[in-house]
Amino acid sequence: MNANSDREYIDNKVGDVLTAVDDLRTTMADRFLTVHARFDTVDAKIESVVAKAVSEIVKWIAGLLVTVIALFVATIGLMLNLIAYQPPAMVPTPARAPVVSTPSVIIQLTPQGATVLPAAPPAAKP
Repeated sequence: MNANSDREYIDNKVGDVLTAVDDLRTTMADRFLTVHARFDTVDAKIESVVAKAVSEIVKWIAGLLVTVIALFVATIGLMLNLIAYQPPAMVPTPARAPVVSTPSVIIQLTPQGATVLPAAPPAAKP
């Protein structure tokens, strides 16, 4: 083989490889741009979900904080009322005279149209 023909052959092969690499570079650049665009859309979705979650957490924490403060104030107020509570002083009442009760009077009525005989006096004991 001729040195010029070998050189041309190698130059042609290297040129073919460089062309293939350039084509691959262009194709891969397009694919990377597509993947990058997909990542951007997924990133935007994730950011919106995270923002929503953060806002929900902030709402819950704010509500919890308000509840804890209200319970704290109520508990402190209750404790202060129980500590400061003094029962009213006992006022002595004057002594009353004992009430004498009389025996009850029982009135017994006869039914309509019935006659009731008086009870016989108890027999005398001998």
